[in-house]
Order: sequence, then structure tokens, then C-alpha cells
Amino acid sequence: MSQKPRILDLFCCAGGAAMGYHQAGFDVVGIDLHPQPRYPFGFIQMDALAVDKRFLRTFDAIHASPPCQGYTAMRHAPGAKGAPRLIAQVREMLEATGLPWVIENVEEARSEMREPIMLCGSGFDLGSHGCELRRHRLFESNVGLYSMGCQHGDKPVVGVYGGHARIRSARHGGRGTRDAWPNGHKPVAAEAMGMDWATLAEMSEAIPPAYTRFIGMQLMQHVRANRLAA
Repeated sequence: MSQKPRILDLFCCAGGAAMGYHQAGFDVVGIDLHPQPRYPFGFIQMDALAVDKRFLRTFDAIHASPPCQGYTAMRHAPGAKGAPRLIAQVREMLEATGLPWVIENVEEARSEMREPIMLCGSGFDLGSHGCELRRHRLFESNVGLYSMGCQHGDKPVVGVYGGHARIRSARHGGRGTRDAWPNGHKPVAAEAMGMDWATLAEMSEAIPPAYTRFIGMQLMQHVRANRLAA
């Protein structure tokens, strides 16, 4: 049996969050409703909301990234309209385990999250081709977390979304960067996100592993304290 602390990655998608927790020292198992053939660790395909409580409690900590589409500014767009808003339901499930947990979501979900911290790619010096990745994401937890905040510079900002890597500023090219990268969009996105195993579509839905490596190092302190107290 592994002696490393184990974390369950709910709504795992392609494993951006999982890789960061792995780098922080956790053994990771992912759960998602849809197949995730490139998920880099142990994977179970099932509904994350239907996981048995006894199974949840076999882990040392839990991370959950409920679908964000119901919270984003695009929630009324075709394909996103009526998307579920699951943060409250997921929180109730995680609180019942008595374990340390983290919920991640987009900035627009702030009103449904409890005292979240915000992480930004600029705080981790993420980017590619002279561009800065910002990609603000919120993290709520039942353990105390801290953030270094944004450290925005004056570089153009690269956005990884919709299966593309594009400069977000019109004066730096904006949507015109559709075909501007010398080797295509995927290498730019992979470098900016730190996810060389994932597709462009998968990276568009992911968080950079740097975020959860930072969160995971903080979470690990609580997990180890719990083990000592047991």
C-alpha cells in the first residue's frame, strides 16, 4: 500500500489539477463522467456525485472542479444554457467526509463560493512566446489557504480557450493570432499551461498544474498533521 497521501480528483477531465497534486507529493485518482484517455493517473469513469461515501473516506483529501459552464459569462450561449450549478451540492458532499477538501471554479462563481482565494498565472510566471498567461481561478477549502495574488506585467496576455491559444489584446494581434504562431496553437498552449499531454480542447477546460502544486503543498501540511494525530 502506498505511503504517500492520496487525493481524489472529482470532475477530473484531462488532469491539469491532478498533475499539480502529483507534483506536490500526492498519489492521485481521478473520477469523471466521461472517458479521459489521456488522464495521467488512475482513473474511474463514473458520476462524481454518485461516489460512495465509504470510498471517499479511503482518501486523505479531495479536490473537486464542478462544471463551470453554468457560472461563466457564456452560460446563456447555445450548448451552455441550462448547465448545472453544482458547487453547493459538491460542498455538502465533501463536508460530510470530514476530510480536507478543495473546490475550484471560475471567477464568475464567486457568489456561490465561501471566502475563496484567487490564483493567476502571472503569479507563477506562466506564459509562452513572450506572452503572459493569467487565467484567474478561485479555490475554496475547509483548510486555510493563501495566495500570492496577481503579478500582472506589461506583456501581451495569451488566452487558452475554445481550442485555441490567442493573444487577448487587439493591439497585439487579438483574434488575428489564430494563425500567427509558427508551429500552431498547441505548442503555445502546452507551454503556457504546462500540459504537454493534453489536447487543445482539453487545455481549454483545464487549470494549470502550477496552481494545484501550490495548493497541494499547503494541503499536504494539513494531511500530514491529520496522520500524526490519528
